Amino acid sequence: MKKKLICLALIATFLTACSNTDKNEVLENQKMVLPDVIETPILPEIEVQKVEETTAVSKNSVKNSAALKRFVNSEVLEHGNIGFYAMELNSGKVVDKHREGAALVPASVLKVLTGATALEVLGADSVLETKLLYDGIISKDGVLKGDIYIVGGGDPTLGSDGISLDREAFLKDWVNAVKRAGIKSIDGNIIVLDDLFGYEGISGKWLWEDMGTSYGQGTYGISVFDNLYTLHLNTSVSGKKPEIVKIKPEIKGLVFNNEGFVTSGGKRDISVRGVPLENRRRIFGVVPQNKNGLVIQSDIPDPGLFLGQYFSQNLKAENIGFKGSVTTARLTSQRPKNPKTIAVTKSPPISEIVKILLTRSDNHYTEHLLQLIQKTRNVDIEKFWKNKGMDVHSLILRDGSGLSRGNVISAKLLTEILTYSESSLDSLLPVAGKDGTVAAFLKNTALEGKVKVKSGSMSGIQSYAGYVEKNGKKYAFTIIVNHWNGERSVLRKEIEKLLNDIF
Repeated sequence: MKKKLICLALIATFLTACSNTDKNEVLENQKMVLPDVIETPILPEIEVQKVEETTAVSKNSVKNSAALKRFVNSEVLEHGNIGFYAMELNSGKVVDKHREGAALVPASVLKVLTGATALEVLGADSVLETKLLYDGIISKDGVLKGDIYIVGGGDPTLGSDGISLDREAFLKDWVNAVKRAGIKSIDGNIIVLDDLFGYEGISGKWLWEDMGTSYGQGTYGISVFDNLYTLHLNTSVSGKKPEIVKIKPEIKGLVFNNEGFVTSGGKRDISVRGVPLENRRRIFGVVPQNKNGLVIQSDIPDPGLFLGQYFSQNLKAENIGFKGSVTTARLTSQRPKNPKTIAVTKSPPISEIVKILLTRSDNHYTEHLLQLIQKTRNVDIEKFWKNKGMDVHSLILRDGSGLSRGNVISAKLLTEILTYSESSLDSLLPVAGKDGTVAAFLKNTALEGKVKVKSGSMSGIQSYAGYVEKNGKKYAFTIIVNHWNGERSVLRKEIEKLLNDIF
C-alpha cells in the first residue's frame, strides 16, 4: 500500500511539472520584458502576476488578427518586446491584443496616465496661483518698511512660451501692481517661497545625460520661462571650442566648463548638463565649424532665486528703489507674519495644461502635475487607479513624464485608463497627422485625422496610446515596443500599417 501511494505521488509530481511548462515559458518571457531598469526585489512579484494574467487570458482568449500576427513576426521586431491592446469603447469588446499584460518601458505615453490622474485629482477647471505679497508698512512717501514675497503655487506655465507670446507679461503686471500699492522703494528684501515641492528637483531615476538639458528641467514650487535659458554660440575652425557669445536671460553667477569642440564634418550633437540648484554647467559634444548664432537650451539651475533677482531688475528699471537682497525658502526661515496681496497670477486651467503637455510632450509641465498630485493632494497614483478597480501590478512609476527608464506599464492598463478617462481626455490629445509630436504620424493614410494619440519615443522605445474613431465606432488602444532592428522610421511605418489594418 505504501509503495502504491509513493508511485501515485511520483505520477502526480510528474503531471504537475508537465502542466507548469507553459507557465515557466511565460515566466522566462517576462524576464525579457524588464531588463535592468527594475530593482531585483520587484521582479518576482511582477513575474508571478504576469503568469496569472496570461493564464486567465488563455481561458477567454481573443484570436489575434492576421495583421497583428504579421506585425509581431516582422523582421524589424525579431528581437523586440511588444505589448498591444485595443478595445471598442461602447461594447467593451477586445478588438486585438498581444502580451497586453507585459510590463514595458513606455516613454512619453506615460503622460497619458499623469494627465488623466491630474484631471481627476486636481480638477479640470482648477488653476494654480503665484502670489506677490508684502509684509510691513508703506510710509506716506512710498517706502515699504518690510519685505516682498513671491509665493509659488507649482505653476509650470509662468512665463511659458506654451501659454503666451509675451513671456514677461506677468512681470509687467507685478511692477504695475507694486506701483498701484503705492510702493516707490523697498527697504527690505525679496524672499521667494519656492519650497512647495521641496528641493529634490528631479527624479532620482533620471540618467545623467538628461540632467540639465532642455527637456530635463528641475521641478520646484516656482517655475519661470519653462525653467530654460538659451546659449548663443559661435564656431570657428575645427579643433577649437565653441565660443559662448550670449546667455538669455542672463543668470547671475552661472559658469560653464566648456568641453565641446568644433568639427569639420558638419555634425551637431551638443548638450549642456548639470545638477539641480548648482550654478555650474558643463558643455559636451560637437558643433560644425564656421557657424555663428547656434543656439542650445539648458535648465535654469535655481528658478526661484533667478525669478527674485530678475524681478528686482524689473523694479529698478521702473525706478522702484531696491537695495536689499534676494533669497529663497531654501536659504532663509523667514516667512510673512501679516502678508498683504499685491498681485496674483493665475495659470490656465488644468485641462489646458494637460492639453499642452500632451501636444508638445512637455516633461516640465508633466512633472509639475505629478508633484501637485503627490505632495499637495497626498495621492498615490498606483493606489488611485487600483481603487478604480484596475489591476495595477504592471505599473511602476519613477516620474510623471516617462523620461525615466525605470517606469513600466502594460498596454492593457494604459488602455483601461484611456477608456475610463475618455470623456475628459479625448479633446485634449493631439490629432495624428496634424498636431504636435504626431503631426507626421498616420499622415496620408486612411486614419489621418481619425486618431487622437500620444506618442512616446526614447532610445529603443516607441509607443502610442489614444483613440480611433472610424465608421461610427470608437476604440481605445495602446502599443508599446521595446527594442527593434533597424531604423525607427521603419518601425513607425509598420505601426501605421498595423493600425490601418486593424481599424
